[in-house]
Amino acid sequence: MTVSFHEFDEDFFPGTGALNSVGEGLGKYFSVNVPLKKGIDDMTYFELFKKVMDSVMSYYRPDAMVIQCGADSLSKDRLGHLNLSMKGHAECVNYMFRFGVPTVILGGGGYTIENVSRCWAYETSVILGVDIDNNIPAKDPYYNSYEHDNHKLHFNIEPRPNENSQ
Repeated sequence: MTVSFHEFDEDFFPGTGALNSVGEGLGKYFSVNVPLKKGIDDMTYFELFKKVMDSVMSYYRPDAMVIQCGADSLSKDRLGHLNLSMKGHAECVNYMFRFGVPTVILGGGGYTIENVSRCWAYETSVILGVDIDNNIPAKDPYYNSYEHDNHKLHFNIEPRPNENSQ
């Protein structure tokens, strides 16, 4: 079973992942696509995520999960147009642990490299239950890459309309 939450527009690369794309052959009905419009925010995303994942987990009852944390859903991504904060993104990962299923977490996606590294660092801290400082350490060799966000781990979300309905 594969579940994918992603930006979708027929004109947006790669143009795959429509709601009616449910798999083929022996894999038919083992693919759930959750196509999203531009600008989805933390609250709208999380409510949809819970509904979909509660249903999937209840019906399929997996023995294990692999969660790929695509950072392209974050606000300020160079390619994507979704509008999640890192806290909102991590809340979804954290939500999946409530099912008590052995889980592997992978990084992936994201086209603004500074935000990809922020996201994975923050989500690792959330998964481990460790608080990390919001200040990027000055000794970090890439410290200057974060200057446009005042050298902070968490950045401000762009003001962007949410084109998704409740």
